[in-house]
Amino acid sequence: MKLTVGFTYNLKRERGEIEFDSPEVISLIKKAIEQLGHKVILIEADLNAYDRLKKLKGKVDIVFNIAEGLGGSGREAQIPIFCEMLGIPYTHSRPTVHALGLDKTLTKKVIAGAGVPAPKSLLITTFKAAAQINLGFPLIIKPNREGSSLGVFDKNVVENKSQLYKRLRLMLRQFRPVMVEEYIDGREFTVSLLGDQPEVLPILEQKFAFLPKGFHRIAGYELKWLYEDRLTDQAEAYACPAKLIRRQIQTIKALSVKVFKTLEVNDCARIDWRMGRTGRFYFLEINTLPGLNFSGKEISYFPLSARAAGYDLTRVVDIILTSALRRFNLLK
Repeated sequence: MKLTVGFTYNLKRERGEIEFDSPEVISLIKKAIEQLGHKVILIEADLNAYDRLKKLKGKVDIVFNIAEGLGGSGREAQIPIFCEMLGIPYTHSRPTVHALGLDKTLTKKVIAGAGVPAPKSLLITTFKAAAQINLGFPLIIKPNREGSSLGVFDKNVVENKSQLYKRLRLMLRQFRPVMVEEYIDGREFTVSLLGDQPEVLPILEQKFAFLPKGFHRIAGYELKWLYEDRLTDQAEAYACPAKLIRRQIQTIKALSVKVFKTLEVNDCARIDWRMGRTGRFYFLEINTLPGLNFSGKEISYFPLSARAAGYDLTRVVDIILTSALRRFNLLK
């Protein structure tokens, strides 16, 4: 079945645009779609994206969407909204799912109803609201609506009220609102899921030994964008598959599928977990647009888990497209 696929993306032009994709990654994904026998029309998700999609209505069979959006708390929902307005089928999740997944506090409230454990937390919109915080130390402060560890720094882990108030004042100037969450000391895992009846790919464990002495064991901005880049051996940063016993593997897989289905995610996702000292898993956050950077030049968790499952980029793209085509009743 040969298709005409509109490929929507955000192109990284500056170093600070860490959520966008490089020309190399865009080219690799385009080639993967073409290797499946499809024609590709490139559509950059800029201010002209809606007009381009409108002109292509009836000319593209489906949109393969990896666009992160241009700004705002619902930015990841922008291209899916355009597609729904125009009646164009598209890959990945619905607009509401993307918008929900980007909001850490709302996501935790939804999965709590499904019985999924998560660290206790509070949403803080003003510095005065800090007086309401009655959580147990240590705490970690996170921007509530950012991805890629933006704004999550080592100093965001605080041990007492003095550190909390000092850090909150700084964070609220740059990110508003913020989430204050009980810090779970322990191991950290990433679970990647693929397909609408999701296959759980090999579990990845984040390593922390390469961080400078005294750093907290968190996958924050410094780890992802400073210290990982300096490694001569990427394997120092992760273990995939993670070393877990069978019961632990079964538990984290079941919890991940429950989150995926509770949030009504489509096609793929990546979910971060923390395992406390007692062995209990705690949900941290979900990425409903996991990066597909298969270049191997940077550490990208979803591709690492996919490779561990024996999948290359073309196979991953095929599964995502097939899942979406089935959802829109387009498979012949």
